Amino acid sequence: MAIALRYSATRLTAGPTGKSDFPILGYQLQQRALIPLLAKTYIFDIALKEIQAMYAKYSLPSTQNVYTISHREIVMMCCAIKAITGWHINEAATISRERSGGQGYLAANRFGPAIGGSHSSMTAEGDSSVLMMKVAMEYLADLATKMDPKKNFGGSIGFLLQQFTPGVVLRGFKGGSGTDVDFIRKILKVREELLFTQLAKVMMVKGGSKEEKRVARFKIWSQQQQDLVQSAARAYSERLISDLAVEKIALADAELQPILKKMYNLYLISLVQDNIGFFLTNGLISKGGANALRGDFNKLIADISPEALALAEGFGITEEMLSAPIARDWELYNSYDNAGEMDKYEDLVR
Repeated sequence: MAIALRYSATRLTAGPTGKSDFPILGYQLQQRALIPLLAKTYIFDIALKEIQAMYAKYSLPSTQNVYTISHREIVMMCCAIKAITGWHINEAATISRERSGGQGYLAANRFGPAIGGSHSSMTAEGDSSVLMMKVAMEYLADLATKMDPKKNFGGSIGFLLQQFTPGVVLRGFKGGSGTDVDFIRKILKVREELLFTQLAKVMMVKGGSKEEKRVARFKIWSQQQQDLVQSAARAYSERLISDLAVEKIALADAELQPILKKMYNLYLISLVQDNIGFFLTNGLISKGGANALRGDFNKLIADISPEALALAEGFGITEEMLSAPIARDWELYNSYDNAGEMDKYEDLVR
């Protein structure tokens, strides 16, 4: 992200004068590709650090017995953030390379290792989609345990329906807008409840022996309803990240809160846009509200874009760590026959 944003801010192209004096980061096309990824990177990092802190506290013998988070909830959160950030790394690396044009192909500019590394993030130590299955299974089992510690995964279904159905039935809100954060948070929660209610219903198996029920549930879960399993787990994961981020942003320094809140709002709108079919077909947002999202989305991007380089600096990556010529002085790099190598450039750029 830092490499692509730096290059976009210094690579000039045709502007209002007709001359190559306008940075490509000034184009809405470039902003719409990179700024939402920048916002997600910040929001995911905030949530990740909070989950890390929860895990660390839970792991201490001195606090484990008094900590309010259960082991199962810790597992769910770790699986969720690992999967979501793994997918995000792949998207951010791929789009950043694309938006850097031909320079993105050059090994010296380091997108190759980023893209390759992202694939290990999605599969190593737990395939992201498999982790989503773990999230969904633990989610249902956690509800059962809260109802009765002796209950298992299958026993959670009735309790889940009792817990969620009233709220789902009473969902009567279609107002709000893209900048109404509380509204979006509400519909994210209802989306999670609706999907898990649907999942619980399809997992209900009546009749047959214990073994026959087990086999039937396996078929439903693994061979018939994986789209629902994945959607429900992702809904939980995205709602979790949203809740953790908004809590930490409220505690941030006053001067940082405005830009953090804008990035958080952009993240929320991205979630709604990515799942607009679900929200519309389930009556969680009106057509007018859905149509207004693009305007709110574009305004937030325009507001955040002037701060993009400062936000990239916030990653704390040193010049030496960035290394990529297009993130530093790419004109110097192109001023001699570099043959795609870095040896001479490292001496010159110091």
